[in-house]
Amino acid sequence: MRSIGFFLLLIAMTVPSSGPAQGLDDGGGSLSIYFENDLFAKTDHYYTNGVNISWSSKDLSKFSDTRSSSPLLPLLNRIDFFNRPDFQKNITFSLGQNIYTPDNTQSSKPLPNDRPYAGWLYVGTGVVLKNADYRHTFAINVGIVGPWSLAEQAQSTVHDYRHIPVPKGWKYQLHNEPGFVGVYELTWRWPHHERRVGLGWDFIPHAGFAFGNVYDYINAGGEFRLGLNLPDDFGTDPIHPAATTPTPPEGNQRAARPRYFDIGAYGFVRADGRVVARNIFLDGNTFKDSASVHHKWTVADLSVGAAVNYKNTKVTYALVYRTEEFVGQKGGELFGSVTINVAF
Repeated sequence: MRSIGFFLLLIAMTVPSSGPAQGLDDGGGSLSIYFENDLFAKTDHYYTNGVNISWSSKDLSKFSDTRSSSPLLPLLNRIDFFNRPDFQKNITFSLGQNIYTPDNTQSSKPLPNDRPYAGWLYVGTGVVLKNADYRHTFAINVGIVGPWSLAEQAQSTVHDYRHIPVPKGWKYQLHNEPGFVGVYELTWRWPHHERRVGLGWDFIPHAGFAFGNVYDYINAGGEFRLGLNLPDDFGTDPIHPAATTPTPPEGNQRAARPRYFDIGAYGFVRADGRVVARNIFLDGNTFKDSASVHHKWTVADLSVGAAVNYKNTKVTYALVYRTEEFVGQKGGELFGSVTINVAF
């Protein structure tokens, strides 16, 4: 009950208030559902499951055009950069849970050089500024690490239902600790397309950083896409703090596309490299002694996948390879990622 109460408080902190901006049209926007699991790769360890539901406002000329911006509006109005007229704007909200386990989940005691059990339950809010070629993402995720994350209950329920052996070491998971992650990421598309019809390609580089007691890192990478009638979005990421900010893939600055070219499909390859200063799920609790391992300073993800898009709906599947994250890890890991994006 305490964990549920704590999480409801977090949700209340990010839910938009309805005070100002009466009479505004808040219709539209986009919804994204992320699901990641290592069972796609027939494994059951390390980063073993992630789910996230994210919502974005419709494209806005200014943040005061929607009552969803009311929790952030006093801050946004004071910063000139956020009010540039050449950028469309979005407010985003997200809810998610990640689950981490060691390689050996049938040991009832912690093993040396094996990652600790940990869960991360969080809510997030952010702002996005974008034009036809660039997207700036600013986001804050707050939540709880430890038993209150409900990771043990979620995994045990699924394993019981699927008749999979239940991990035996959850009592040694990280302690309860409030978590915070602030993130910025710049994404851009090259080359510029006036028209997105027929066979085409693009390259979508990105660079950014995250800070907080959960993660501290800098990252950079890119995504190459090749296919038919590419959508006017900025690609699809695996779950990470900046990825949980979907926006409508076609705004007022979209490339021209005849109505009869609504259906598209493409394949993609994506890479992301990180220099990591802190990862609480490896380094352990910030203020208490807990199970921990020594994280590696450099980590990379390589994704290969495909997507199908129809108008403003896109379904993506990717297989993600992640290099070793800690000293003593027995090789990298594979997991699958499914994402559904619907813009209204």
